[in-house]
Amino acid sequence: MFLFPRKIRRLWRLTNWRLRLIVGIGLLVLICIQCARPSGADIQDDGLVRNISGKEVGTLSDAQAMRLESLARSNPVDLLDQCLQHTRHTVRDFTCTFIKQERIDGVLGPAQEVDVKFLAHPYSVAMHWTKNAPISDRLLYVEGANDDNLLLRPKGMLSWMGTVRRKPDSPQVMANTLHPVTMFSFERGLESMLKVDRAAAERHEFKSEFLGYKTVADRLTLVLQRDLPACNNYPAARTLIYIDPKLLVPVAVEAWDWDDQLISRYVYKDVRMNVGLTEDDFTPQANGL
Repeated sequence: MFLFPRKIRRLWRLTNWRLRLIVGIGLLVLICIQCARPSGADIQDDGLVRNISGKEVGTLSDAQAMRLESLARSNPVDLLDQCLQHTRHTVRDFTCTFIKQERIDGVLGPAQEVDVKFLAHPYSVAMHWTKNAPISDRLLYVEGANDDNLLLRPKGMLSWMGTVRRKPDSPQVMANTLHPVTMFSFERGLESMLKVDRAAAERHEFKSEFLGYKTVADRLTLVLQRDLPACNNYPAARTLIYIDPKLLVPVAVEAWDWDDQLISRYVYKDVRMNVGLTEDDFTPQANGL
């Protein structure tokens, strides 16, 4: 049997102070491990979501999230204005799947699905319908180009016509949509909503309510409801605006008339901001036109 020298055996003898030292080191290691783990209210490993009051509302600090909710409750116009300023200064381009459903001439059409590319400067929109296309399944508009015309590719039996040109607000185009393509963008949509809100507020006809949180297109959103009277040519009686607090844009908007009929529903799915689009992505050749 191998025997350690007496001095070495004395060093390994488990005295009380050595035992306390070992236990203390062990506790210190456990505390360090625990502190390194993210808590339920911290940013998760993917860096995309944060739990705020039990709700996943984006990569925000607690103070930022509570401030957004406070604005939604007390000053929705200011919240929309902050969304607008954020969009103006940060969104250079985006892609998304755009879902639109509209009531035209009293008839609610089927939901359309459109792959969209957008560039802020110059204002450029490219659309490719993948479901329930109207009279054309591809559209390209670049502000100031092509004599400020839309480029359209008719679908079905009209495809023999090839690419056609139309003004964005021409009767042929507006017969199939409630809004011209020149209104398509988060920035211009927010500008339109704020114009109505401020006009109604000046007349003391503006009413808004925070409805809480709802998931839209797999994203948790703050929901605002706007109610307006049947006067002054307001666009809708009731409008629901779903704001993504991480992107600070409305990823869905729904509107009903004064007979409680759906006027329109717009949903932006799979939004990807600032992906690096350039003017080369908005040529006719790049978009099948």
